[in-house]
Amino acid sequence: MKFEYQAMQVRQTGSGKRLTMFAAPATEVNEWAGVPQKKRFGTDAETAGFQREENAARIESLREFYSNDENIIQNPLLCAMRNVPPSSLKFSANEGAPEGAEVEFGRLTIEIPEFSALSLPEIIGRVRAYIEQRVPELTDKQLNPELIATLKEKAQESGHLAIGDDEYDESEGSEEQTEEEGSDEEASAALFEESHIIDFWQELAGRDELLKEIGDSFRGDEFLGFTKQALISYLCPVVLVDGQHRLRGALKAAESKLTDPGIQDEIEQRISNGEAAEAVSADIIRKQARRLPLSLLMSDEPSEQVFQFIVVNQKATPIGRALLGTIVSTSLSNEEMNKVAGRLKDAGIQLEEAQAVTFLARHPDSPFYNKVERGLAGDPKDLLQWNVFASLIGVFRDLKGGRLFGQRNDYADRWQHKFLIDSSIIAEYQEKDFETPYDYWRQLDGPWRDVFVQFWTKIRDEFSDQNTPDTDNFWGKLRESNLFNKISLTILAADFFQFLCETRKTIDDANSIGSLVDDWLLDVSRSYFARDWKLMGVKKDSTGIRNQWASLWSEYRKNPAQLPRATNYRQAKGE
Repeated sequence: MKFEYQAMQVRQTGSGKRLTMFAAPATEVNEWAGVPQKKRFGTDAETAGFQREENAARIESLREFYSNDENIIQNPLLCAMRNVPPSSLKFSANEGAPEGAEVEFGRLTIEIPEFSALSLPEIIGRVRAYIEQRVPELTDKQLNPELIATLKEKAQESGHLAIGDDEYDESEGSEEQTEEEGSDEEASAALFEESHIIDFWQELAGRDELLKEIGDSFRGDEFLGFTKQALISYLCPVVLVDGQHRLRGALKAAESKLTDPGIQDEIEQRISNGEAAEAVSADIIRKQARRLPLSLLMSDEPSEQVFQFIVVNQKATPIGRALLGTIVSTSLSNEEMNKVAGRLKDAGIQLEEAQAVTFLARHPDSPFYNKVERGLAGDPKDLLQWNVFASLIGVFRDLKGGRLFGQRNDYADRWQHKFLIDSSIIAEYQEKDFETPYDYWRQLDGPWRDVFVQFWTKIRDEFSDQNTPDTDNFWGKLRESNLFNKISLTILAADFFQFLCETRKTIDDANSIGSLVDDWLLDVSRSYFARDWKLMGVKKDSTGIRNQWASLWSEYRKNPAQLPRATNYRQAKGE
């Protein structure tokens, strides 16, 4: 399929990056522009897109707006090109145009295959090839045997694969590495900021291999959560960076024209003349669809596309901090991220914070694994808020914010200035070419991260119930748990650093955290959070309640002779 448009190409700076401005009917944009959405499928898996999932209410509002022909929106849809053969995109300047002009007029030509004619296995194979082209080291990477086994089981349950079929060798390629080496490789893969891309590739490649095993008998448009329509977005020659709701609203407005009395008469007449009803409807929608303005970035670098999306949505139409952080830290490979890291920071995007939060929310060894919101549709309720988790990380990584509610002293900051320099955990900072112990400590994968994991794992294991959601000390359900919430977790972090300062303790290595916590919690009852605090109707996150909880914990921890009365936790202090 071939589309041609009159276009104007603009060069804003001398960087060589060009913008092509043109207009196209919404129906045609829908044919060749992909919307790579960040969405969840299954329990843990996510797509590798960066657009938000569609908001039905917003689309309906735009449909109503666009249904009035007098209404126009001046903002163009923001797009970028993508190099995914056999699709192609090319701008050709008019004859006689001066070479190197800042503004050129010409024609934009877009060609795409008949996506509807491709089978789902063909599409999955092409998307897999596209991901491997972005991250070449994936080409030779072994598939995760556990994932293959899980997908096989699901395929058998859904009737796609006969029970007992075992043609795919799950141990293929493992002869050259020991079991221990294989597990180390999988563990280290999760340490990369690009681990999400690897995870997505694993899910994609696993399905690709199973579909090869199933063979020509497969005829569906969906396979184990992967749909044909969603994956086509990765093969289109244009990526819709911003404006998916305007596009969907315009399409819905065109479709709603089918119910107009005059158009209904035309439909009936054409069908009675022998035309197929589906073809008639499609033709009318195409004619009724409004032409939308587009600004096309002539760059096929994923890093540039994600950068444009983030800047537009952070600076103009902000999106939730959780989803923004998830997108920043999971949509690009390491190499792609490095290309725009400095520019993202200059644009005010907290890149390393997002990477730190995402790592500790997704790594299986973290006590907060799958316990932190990601900003995705389908996020379970009662997850720890992104900004709360970021502040907890900040106490350990930045060594700031370690204040007990109602007090002024920042004990994390005091510990940094007094005791970090003498801690053996940072002894190698000069050998590793860091100017200061603090710079070494707080690097993205610095010593702080193991300390963070060890500390909160110890807290979880000592104080919580991980198996019974209805208990008062459950590790989860922040609205109901006395422990797993912003107030209690912040108090515990701040008080631990207060203990380190008061006892003049250093940190030798992450493994010493367990014994430090034991000293800190000497004689403290591990059932502290496992009681009914009579909090019905109490707003936890209020100044008075925060101050009261901090005071009750601090006094009890220093003299743990008797647990505070449960009713004391509902009494506000210092408001």
